[in-house]
Amino acid sequence: MKQTIITFCIAAMAVMLPLQVSAQKNENANHEDSYYLKGAVPEVNGKVVFSKEFIISGMSKGEVYAKVQEWMKARMQQNANKSQVAYVNEERGQIAANGEEYIVFSNSILALDRTKVLYQMIANCDEGKCVLQIRNIRYDYPGEKETFIAEDWISDDVALTKDQSRLTRGFAKWRRKTVDFVDDMNESLQKALSGFGIVQNNGQPEETRKSDAIAVVSSQVTSKEAEPEKPVAKAAAPAINPAIPVAAAANAADAVKETEVTKAAEAAKPAEAEKPAEIAKAADPVEAFPELTAEKVQTSNGRLVIIIGDDEFNRTTMTANAGGYLSSDKGKKYINTILAPDQSYQALEQAKEYTVAFYPNGAKQPSVVMKCINATIEKPGTGRSNTFVGEITHVETH
Repeated sequence: MKQTIITFCIAAMAVMLPLQVSAQKNENANHEDSYYLKGAVPEVNGKVVFSKEFIISGMSKGEVYAKVQEWMKARMQQNANKSQVAYVNEERGQIAANGEEYIVFSNSILALDRTKVLYQMIANCDEGKCVLQIRNIRYDYPGEKETFIAEDWISDDVALTKDQSRLTRGFAKWRRKTVDFVDDMNESLQKALSGFGIVQNNGQPEETRKSDAIAVVSSQVTSKEAEPEKPVAKAAAPAINPAIPVAAAANAADAVKETEVTKAAEAAKPAEAEKPAEIAKAADPVEAFPELTAEKVQTSNGRLVIIIGDDEFNRTTMTANAGGYLSSDKGKKYINTILAPDQSYQALEQAKEYTVAFYPNGAKQPSVVMKCINATIEKPGTGRSNTFVGEITHVETH
């Protein structure tokens, strides 16, 4: 009888253990995917449009324009294909480009699963700020006769479950990797505006480079998938929005004529200016700590050290390995510190207050010390560069 009971218990455990492991895996996957749920893929009038505003305190419109143009030109040349800057207008501060790069879903000895992503990029530069839009995103997936459009592939309606609590199978990888692609693009421009150099590809063929090769910090893409995950449904590729005629849908990779991109920038201008009044008010003329200028905190000539805690014996100190920069908004000044993907961010995420010290190259003492209140809004993520925003409350310069 005892032997029968023991046998039954062992059999029951053998059944329950895989179920518990599966449930744990699903729970972990849901936690990791929280970054990619509602709000991760913004839409404007039914179109997927990623937009990010960069505030660069103390930089003139001409300086912002020059830096963005240099970055965008380098980004397009990196791709070693038909990517190009196709429209520039210094007077308006507008730069537009058409790009094509690879997004890698998984890369193993058995299989390489990737797609070519085609996109339009438009930058609007102004005094101390720049708004970058990435729109008109399409995917040229190997073996498919038609290109897929982002609206039919990564939007909330398609890529999220009805209760918007999880990513849908088949579309999940597309949404994740597209959001990562845009994040890396924004991070790359942020670094360029902060004084970081642009990484060149050293002549490597396009096939061997990750889609974000221009980023200062890159990581090897790996996956446990032995075979590429095929989409569960195939969306038709409707004609490109006539208001943005960057290329014919039948051959999206073709170069765009300058006149077409001129129309694109003209057509995009109203959408990009949806909140002109708000942008115009962004910089308050009465600014905190006027003595703290971008020249005093230039991470290309030094490093930012973050200090959490006042107790000498219970203090966390870390260097912002990916740099940082000053910014201002509505009369307040902020220090933005960027942690590299391999840096632990939990201590900084949990800190309500911290100190950031700037050490010039070769200096043993900081030249600027800034006490901050943690004003970070964007949720940090594992395995990616994370920017923490600190509202500066006190400054000491030496």
